[in-house]
Amino acid sequence: MKLPFKPSLMTIRRKPVKWIIIHHTSEMYLQPAAKIDNQIYQINSLNKGVLEMKQADINYHFVIDKIGEDYSAITCRPFVYLCDWDDIDPMINERSLHIALMGDYDIKQPEKRMYEVLAYKLLNPFMKMFGITPAKIKFHRDVSIEDITCPGDLLDLNVIVAQTRRFVLK
Repeated sequence: MKLPFKPSLMTIRRKPVKWIIIHHTSEMYLQPAAKIDNQIYQINSLNKGVLEMKQADINYHFVIDKIGEDYSAITCRPFVYLCDWDDIDPMINERSLHIALMGDYDIKQPEKRMYEVLAYKLLNPFMKMFGITPAKIKFHRDVSIEDITCPGDLLDLNVIVAQTRRFVLK
């Protein structure tokens, strides 16, 4: 499926990246069955924002999804463009990369391999590229003005930080 990306509708990043915000994708699901990894619902939900709701692009820079037997990092929006999150202070949002984990981590336990792929493929390289420390990795709920659980109560920031440190080259 060819997606009609509209970069002219997206805001260009003018400030260096200082934060990495972790999300999950459960807010997109209308059907309860879709909250568990199910590509029939999940991929369609991501594309729906672009195709039906006429959004310029998927509102995450990257998504981690289980494809086949392993997790993969999928590029959704080049990080030169901002993601639009009205519930996040603009001073943080304008300097953030947004990474979503496919699924609902309020009801589903994250797999160890997902943590590893998140840390190795995305967090560690971006921390090196932008000079970010683990203290600058935040959950959406930590920077939102709304009362939300995103990226889910079962996701553990300490595990994310530990996995990220595991892949630091000495």
